[in-house]
Amino acid sequence: MSGGGGRGPVYTILFILVLSAVFAAALAGANALYRPRIEANRELAEKRDLLYVFGMDTGGTPGEVAARFDASVRKDTLGDLEVYARLDGAGVVEAYAVPFVGAGLWGTIRGYLGVSQDLQAVRGVVFTSHSETPGLGGRIDELAYKEQFRGLSLAGGARLAYGEGDLDAITGATSTSNAVLRILNDLVENTLSGLEVVP
Repeated sequence: MSGGGGRGPVYTILFILVLSAVFAAALAGANALYRPRIEANRELAEKRDLLYVFGMDTGGTPGEVAARFDASVRKDTLGDLEVYARLDGAGVVEAYAVPFVGAGLWGTIRGYLGVSQDLQAVRGVVFTSHSETPGLGGRIDELAYKEQFRGLSLAGGARLAYGEGDLDAITGATSTSNAVLRILNDLVENTLSGLEVVP
């Protein structure tokens, strides 16, 4: 038993270091290999989100989604703000998708608010990323919650509020629900209100 007992911890540490290096290299290789696929999926998800905001069909194969998006949506600017514009068949802007970002209950909430070309009505809302609690605040992703924003008026400085019309908060997720309204009202009052659109 004598002679090698003192080397055990050293060999264990070396073994762990080598094993860690092997796994790190394998993960780095897999990441590099799958990065194009990951990026393509991210772009497809964003195109589906933008089509949804504009009330358009989000179904079909990736190629069909991309073709629908390319035919009807383009990057545009509204003042100094980079947005997406929804075009009609003649190439005239019908609506804009304006990006937003703000603090939720557990982290940052990002997404797009769809507004009519004259900035007077909501066309849709989508949340592209958030850290809200699944089953509670995470329900902002559900259609029942998002769909109730379509058609709400922004005319005359109107603020989005729960309990007015058909806009309801998420039961059990008051903090997230209030955060969403705070983010959207801030966007409308402090960003959209200062923009001028060409009819």
